Order: sequence, then structure tokens, then C-alpha cells
Amino acid sequence: MPPGDERMLLRDVRAGSTIAFAELYALHRTAARTTALQVAVVPSDADDLVSEAFTKILDVLRRGGGPDRAFRAYLLTTIRNLATASNAKSRRTFLTADLEEFCAPQDPVSCTDPADGELERARVSEAFARLPKRWRQVLWSVEVENQTPSELSRRFNLSRNSAAALVYRARKGLRQAYERNLRTRKLTTLA
Repeated sequence: MPPGDERMLLRDVRAGSTIAFAELYALHRTAARTTALQVAVVPSDADDLVSEAFTKILDVLRRGGGPDRAFRAYLLTTIRNLATASNAKSRRTFLTADLEEFCAPQDPVSCTDPADGELERARVSEAFARLPKRWRQVLWSVEVENQTPSELSRRFNLSRNSAAALVYRARKGLRQAYERNLRTRKLTTLA
């Protein structure tokens, strides 16, 4: 894309055009994802970094700031900065209570074996503990605190769509971690 075209798109975004921003997104999303995969500690965080970077840049552009040219360089720098901040936070050690305290008690009327319920809770807890910190926070907010995507968007400084997408990815990640946990246990019992 000629530099003049990108400048026009940036000008149009500042004027409120979402179509212009969609064009910038389409042009640069592959490079953004590639960079995010390189700088993310956990590969599953890459999509979150890309989404957050585009959201932050859109907000900056709408307020009249941001780049006048070299959008890709600005975007990739934003992704690196977000990853650095996220990585610094993830290096901190937080002591928390055992997740078992927060699990709902077994239904007394249920006909299932209590040992099965304990095993299931342990599997879910292990899968949950393996998720990136941000996904754990989002799942806790949605499932335990019953927050809506609107509330999440304010809490995490994201758009409502980005918050909904983050919830979707976090749930999918939990499901995959749980299934991976089951497969690992089956393989160890067969060995």
C-alpha cells in the first residue's frame, strides 16, 4: 500500500470511519499475529495481544493521537510493549487460597459417587491453574462473579466485542486444557 493511502486511512479513522480501521486491520493482522507469537510467553496469549493492541490504537486514533504514517511499526511496537507489561506481571508470585475452597459443594441429592466429584473438581482445578493469568481472571469474573461482557470491558479496558471474544477464548482454552489433562491421565494409566 502506498504511504499516502495509509495516511488517508489513518485520517479517516480519526474522523470516525470504522471501515478505514477495518482496512488497516486486514492489512496488518498477519504481521501483528506473527509478532505476538514471537513475544508472548504463552502462544495462546498471542490473539489477546493482537486484539488489545488494535483496540488501544483505535482508541488513541479516535482521540486524535497515534501515528500519521508507519502504522505497522506503531502496531508492532504496541504489541511488544503490551507483551512486556504482561510478562512482567506474570513473573510476580501471588499466593492464593486453594481453589477447592471456592468450588460448589457436592449436591447431596445427587446419585454420583462423591469420589468422582472430587476427582472431577481436581481435574478442572488443574486445567484452570494451567491457563494464562488473564484467562483465569476473565473466567473467574464471568463464572463466579457473574459479570457481563459490558462489565468485563470496563474492568479490563476493552471494547465489549473484545471482552466477549476474550471470554470465548478463555472458555475454549479451559476446555482444551481439561481435555489435554484427561488424555495425559489416560496415557499414564495405560502405561
